[in-house]
This record gives sequence, structure tokens and C-alpha cells, in this order.
Amino acid sequence: MDTPVASPEARYPWAARLSPRLLKSPWWIGHIPFAYELIARQRPRSIVELGTYSGSSFAAFCQAVQEAGIEGMCHGVDLWAGDIHMGTFDEALYNEISGYVNATYPGIAVLVRKDFNEAAKDFAPGSVDLLHIDGTHTYEAVSNDYHTWFANLSDRGIVLFHDTNVTVQNAGEAALKFGVRAFFDEVKGRYPHLEFEHCWGLGVLFVGKNVPAEALELVEAAKDPSFRKYFAQKGAAVSRQFEAMGVPLPKHGAYPGTGSLAARAVGKLRRIARRLLGNARPA
Repeated sequence: MDTPVASPEARYPWAARLSPRLLKSPWWIGHIPFAYELIARQRPRSIVELGTYSGSSFAAFCQAVQEAGIEGMCHGVDLWAGDIHMGTFDEALYNEISGYVNATYPGIAVLVRKDFNEAAKDFAPGSVDLLHIDGTHTYEAVSNDYHTWFANLSDRGIVLFHDTNVTVQNAGEAALKFGVRAFFDEVKGRYPHLEFEHCWGLGVLFVGKNVPAEALELVEAAKDPSFRKYFAQKGAAVSRQFEAMGVPLPKHGAYPGTGSLAARAVGKLRRIARRLLGNARPA
């Protein structure tokens, strides 16, 4: 007699159970359900996000830590000044996310307003369990972020790379500045890994020698196409939730040295965001 196959809701209870409390921009939110499941399984003591922006992913990390009863800290590292992809940020962007996480996740959330290289010096070697790389997305920047922070990863370390699926076909000429895919392809063969195509793509690298078995189970699960389908559907539901909220996209200015090119790129990406819901901005 065949053994009944458990439903996705039973296999991935944290993705099924939790719903985002904060949605401020559409460009990462399709991966929130997976983040819930990963964090609940890994139970990271320290999470570092490089590139917190408006805070949707960071708030989701904090929420997962709180809801799963994990004794961990979430560090959001960003200058909140802008980059070559998005232009400059208004100070209101930092003030809003700072006020939210300080009020909602005291004792869990810490915002670090520093350059990524400088911030790396504040963390002890082997102290970071989960690293999310989502800052400037050129090949050189992603490579620098990975190698600069690698020594800080623990023996339970996992690295997330956002925007592994940004192409000229889905993002236009802005994609020519993106090197996340190329870098992830270089390093993924060295470690267990999985990846998603939806919401601009997410690469997941299990670099630690002692990653909890429950988290590593996701690598094997990802070999079944139904795994990606389930999390893509869950992500799409979050994107529809965001669209229904009618939240205005953050406003950006032209980045110094790039002039109108950056402004045009930002405008185009914001139009793509509105059209494609959660499968929007590469940033």
C-alpha cells in the first residue's frame, strides 16, 4: 500500500502559517514564505542583511525569528543613500523602517548604517548564521560582499543571493549591470544549494559544515518541481496582497555621477513593478 504524500502545507508549516506584517515594496516579497520556512528550520542566532532598503525582507526575517521563538538577532546593514541601480534615497525611507522595527521588534532588530565593508569589522569571525546579500548587484560588488563577509559566517552558515534571475528579457537594459547570476553560478557548485526563478530569482547557498539537518532537507526537497511551484504560488499570493494594499512605491532621485540614465532606469523599473506585481524591481 502506498504511503500518503503529505501536503505542502504539512511539509512546510512555517510558510503556510505566517503572513507578512510589513510590505513596503514589491521587489523581494515573493520570497517571504520561503524565508519563513528556512529561518524556522535553521534557527539562526544571527542574521545579517546587506541592503535593507524599505525593509520588507528584513521585517520578514524579524517576524520569523519572533514567531518561531528563536533567540537571535537580525542586523540590517545599509547606508540608505542609494546605488547605481536605484538612484538616491530620501531620508524618510530610513526613518520609516527604523521607526517600525524599533517599535515592533525590540531586542531582535538592529539597523547598522554603515558601508558593508566597514560593518563587517563589527562582527566576529564565525558569528553570522544567515547572510542575505542584496546590495549593489554588479558582479564586482556581489563578489566583494561575499568574500568580505565569508569569514564571519558560522559553521551553520547559509547565504542568500537575491536577483539571480534578472535578464534583459525581464528587466531591460538595467539587467546589463547585474552580475548576481554569474557570481552565484561560480560558487554554487562548491556547496549544497537551491534556487528559485520567481520574483527575480533567489539563490540559496548552504556553506556551513554543520547546517541543521532540517534546513538541509530543503535542498533535497527542491529537486522536486512541486517545491518551486509551491513557493512561487505562495510568493504570488503575497504579491497580490501587496498590490491590493495600494502602497506607493518609494521615491528615488538620480544617483550622483549617473544623471538622467539612473532616473530613467528607476522610472522603467517602477513601471515594471506595477505591471508584474511582485516579480518586479531588480535591486
